[in-house]
Amino acid sequence: MLELSNCVGDQSNTVQLQRGLKAILPSGVRACVREVQACINEYPEELRHLANAAEHRRNEFLTGRVCARTALSRLDVSRMALHPDKDGVPIWPPSTLGSISHSRGLCAAVAAKTNAYECLGLDIEKIDRLSHLAMKRVVNDEESVWVDQNQARGSLLFSAKEAFFKAQFPRWRCQGNFHDITLHVNPASSTLEIVFISSNFPKDLRRRAGEFELRYHAFGDYVATVCWLKGD
Repeated sequence: MLELSNCVGDQSNTVQLQRGLKAILPSGVRACVREVQACINEYPEELRHLANAAEHRRNEFLTGRVCARTALSRLDVSRMALHPDKDGVPIWPPSTLGSISHSRGLCAAVAAKTNAYECLGLDIEKIDRLSHLAMKRVVNDEESVWVDQNQARGSLLFSAKEAFFKAQFPRWRCQGNFHDITLHVNPASSTLEIVFISSNFPKDLRRRAGEFELRYHAFGDYVATVCWLKGD
């Protein structure tokens, strides 16, 4: 049974995630990791849609923007406001793309140049939060034999599917359903492969599904997954 925990000593989750992302990110992708906390916002206009949000939600949003701007700065991109679009997805600076994720006190962002990558998604999840009902919504029949009610395995598939949805959404704008894709996990290489994608996704996306790459890193009681599609 796969155990998604490779915690070393008493390293903090942020340190483990930083090291893990460094190991699984492809060339040219930059990242930033932080604990979720209250931050000074340089661009008040970013917060207009969060006027009634709870404090923890505002802190997640602000920490995410700090991580995103830091990741972009590592690509030599000037600091700027990252407004959400009509679907709540950050509008990245010209010639860049990226993704933000947060889970239970941890936050991270990744960024890359569009001349190298067409799609990029990041997701962080706790591996001990999926209820039995949630597991059924995430894991399809083909995956259930491998998962075998193991919460950590189900959480890995949840994280990987979220990373894929985030990666493809800015381009294809498809919401998708967890049962619409089937993933095969290779623990030896910490990779996943899309082995089935349903007709609920656009034809062009289905044609290119096999080109998406996914890698994961497990640490403590978290798992992080990165999904990307290289540029032409």
